[in-house]
Amino acid sequence: MSIGEKEIKKLWGLAAGRCSRPGCQQECITFANSETTVVGEMAHVIAKKPSGPRGIAAGGEDTYENLVLLCPTHHTEVDKAPDGTYPPDLLMHWKQTHEAAVATALKSPHFSSRATLCGHIERLLAENKSLWATYGPESAAAQNNPYSNSYKLWRLRKLSTIIPNNRKIINAIQNNAHLLDQSAYGLDCKFVEHAEGFEQSSCEKLEDVPRFPSDFEGMIHGCSKTQ
Repeated sequence: MSIGEKEIKKLWGLAAGRCSRPGCQQECITFANSETTVVGEMAHVIAKKPSGPRGIAAGGEDTYENLVLLCPTHHTEVDKAPDGTYPPDLLMHWKQTHEAAVATALKSPHFSSRATLCGHIERLLAENKSLWATYGPESAAAQNNPYSNSYKLWRLRKLSTIIPNNRKIINAIQNNAHLLDQSAYGLDCKFVEHAEGFEQSSCEKLEDVPRFPSDFEGMIHGCSKTQ
């Protein structure tokens, strides 16, 4: 039995696509010379086979609860070290601490002006837009070669970057609502509906998820230039 799609999405999403080893946080997708490589490895806390690292008689399961996202170096380190060096409790502590740090990073600060708030949101939207254009289902790579591995990279980038960025935007809107006038409220709601539906659809396919509202992007771009 292999690791299921939902387990993969949950693990990559909550870890924000970075190694969970304290002090590492290496990006688990690398870019070099226009090439993209998935280097992250889903390590079993308790080995799948009884004879494997941290193995038990019944074997470990292919579930989110028994997996931790690591870079290749630290996956090798924890699996090749002498028995007892990296017990299951320690790996679970790494995972929980890392995921808590990711969740904290998504919390939005309070901004002093509408322009600085919109500038913050604009940068997040720009990163999302770049990833959509490069790997999304309507990208040149996907259109020119439907059998390319771009869909795999798109799935992982959604989980590691786009969904966390969307959550940052929602939190920024909610924590700084006093800076946005009533005319922007409807556009904010449209973005929230899109982002929430997009996130849920990434875990379980949903129909009729609202598309990204381009008028929201236009409003953010306009107010970020206003001093």
